[in-house]
Formats: sequence, C-alpha cells, structure tokens
Amino acid sequence: MVVDLVLTAASILGFTAQRRARPPAVSNPLEAFQILDRSIEKFVPNLPVGFTWGEAVERLKRSGVKLDWGRFETSLDEYEAFRYGGHQMTNGVEPEVVRLATTLRRNIVGYRNKGKSPSPN
Repeated sequence: MVVDLVLTAASILGFTAQRRARPPAVSNPLEAFQILDRSIEKFVPNLPVGFTWGEAVERLKRSGVKLDWGRFETSLDEYEAFRYGGHQMTNGVEPEVVRLATTLRRNIVGYRNKGKSPSPN
C-alpha cells in the first residue's frame, strides 16, 4: 500500500516536472533545427527512414499540433536555403521552431484523422 502511494506520487511529480520543463536555450537557428530534428525522430512515430522536413511538417499538421505554421515554414525555408543552398541565415531563432521541439517532447504525436482523409502525396 505505501509502496503504491510512493510510486504514484513519484509518477505525478515526474509528469509535472516534464510538463513544466523550460524550452531549450538556443543561440542560433542551426541549433534550434538540430534540436527539432532530434525531437521529431524521437517523438513522431511511423515516419519513414530518411524522412523529409516536408513529410514531418505534414504529419504534425494533420495530428493537430497547434503552431503558427506560417512563421515556422518561413523559418524552415530559410534554414533549408542555408543548409542546402549555401545562403546566409538572415533572421535569428524563430520561437515557433523551439516551441514545436518543446511541444513534441511533451506529447508523443500520433496521426489523428480529424474527419479528413490524408492527402495522397
């Protein structure tokens, strides 16, 4: 009986601490996207091996993750231009990138249909 109470209390405290965890401190967009990439790999199930950012974003949108997707996608476009096209990063860290990484760490994201059929793309 006492052991059950101790285990239950420890579980509740751990859950509460995880929910209140501060977002990671990042100093540049590259670091923010690296953290996001690790969060996606760990907390978004059933992504194909070698998934693209586009596939991950579509899965997250369909799952109902609430985010300013316009701001996020603008930052993602700039990051991809930097990473794959050699362009300079002109903006600082977009808070939506860090917010998404934090959201994923707090909730394992699964696909919820929401009454729509997924796009065939």
